[in-house]
Amino acid sequence: MALRLHLLLLLLAATLLIARAQGIGSSAPDCCLKNSRKALPSSWVKSYSLQGPELGCLLRAVVFTTKRNKKICASPTDPAVQKLMQNLDKKVKDKDKKKRHAPRPGGRPKRQKRQRV
Repeated sequence: MALRLHLLLLLLAATLLIARAQGIGSSAPDCCLKNSRKALPSSWVKSYSLQGPELGCLLRAVVFTTKRNKKICASPTDPAVQKLMQNLDKKVKDKDKKKRHAPRPGGRPKRQKRQRV
């Protein structure tokens, strides 16, 4: 009877280890396994993110998201990739600046209160 209990515990432990190794039940990141060598047109890209060992990925990469929601991995040391990242950062910065200085609906300036003396 004790042998059956030990065998059952051993089987349970093995199952848990296999499930953990396969990533079942864990929040493993979706990592790039290789970088694309093709040039990516800037008109296709809407955003990017960085991946590396600090996020649990073996490969350092820039993950571009296209306007069709496809993920494309690229080398962060490639000058064309760095240029594309700078252009995207500039677009985001310009968009934020426009939001802060957007005119009020209707085109009228905000009415200011009078100061009483």
